[in-house]
Amino acid sequence: MKAKELFPDAQELRSGRIRIETTKDKVGMIIKKLKDNGYSHFVLLSCVDWIKEGKFELVYHMWSYEYREHVMISTKINRDGESMLSLRALFPQIETYEREIHEMFGVNFVGNPRLGEFILEGWPHMPPMRKDFDTEKFVKDFYYKIPEVKEE
Repeated sequence: MKAKELFPDAQELRSGRIRIETTKDKVGMIIKKLKDNGYSHFVLLSCVDWIKEGKFELVYHMWSYEYREHVMISTKINRDGESMLSLRALFPQIETYEREIHEMFGVNFVGNPRLGEFILEGWPHMPPMRKDFDTEKFVKDFYYKIPEVKEE
């Protein structure tokens, strides 16, 4: 396990799968160290809404073809108002994931200049993937206003 050598406190979930939990200020350093040591494939960035904790968990997924290891770097940030530093300088494709998480959860990625509309053009509501987004209210407010089309 190469990642365990680099980060002894990392958690081995099973063979070839490692989890590193860290603070938001260390994520970039960890990803750079992994990239410099054979983890050259950035797989994806995901977000989990832990509403009861008042946190979002950002999980960066990396892969090493050489070591055949999947490493997940996890950090939690406050749901309301806390920002995360963009890591697009390390892996340009992170920009797309940051844009989607910004739009769907409302997380701001400092240094990403493309956090405007991405998927939800003209969306005037709260980000829809947040657990406090009221789907039923949205459906009633939006879809119930659409006139019914009657077939003749």
